[in-house]
Amino acid sequence: MRTHPPRPTARKPCYVCQSYLVLGALPSAVPCARLHARLVLAEWGLKPLAETAELIVSELTTNAVQASQGLVSSQYHGRWRPGTPPVRLWMQSDRERVLVQVWDANQQMPEAQEPDQEAEHGRGLLIVESLSAKFGVYRPQRSSGKVVWALCEE
Repeated sequence: MRTHPPRPTARKPCYVCQSYLVLGALPSAVPCARLHARLVLAEWGLKPLAETAELIVSELTTNAVQASQGLVSSQYHGRWRPGTPPVRLWMQSDRERVLVQVWDANQQMPEAQEPDQEAEHGRGLLIVESLSAKFGVYRPQRSSGKVVWALCEE
């Protein structure tokens, strides 16, 4: 698992398309994030990536919502905020690939699990790894928690 997402370089176009969404750390955040991804990718003319990106957004948002359960405060951009922290979704594209990033306030880093075939949970990161070109996690500066990211390309 990599630490930071790939940054645009002089040889590669920058991420010209960007979207940001703040969601309550509730189960209803997952279908909202997925719908947002579908609509944004259609607007960006990236329908071929939509199904894969939607599934990545869904898995990362599900993990973030679960990681947020029981939290009572968070630090974001250097300011402490009381209450259950939100989940934050960023999507960026250079019109060829999509970078999905999801922040939650939980300090615990995610770990891929080998789920029991009978288990109902525990496959999220394995799914993200299999669908993405690259993925990883990092702790942002001046914020609690972590950002899990995945790069989706054809």
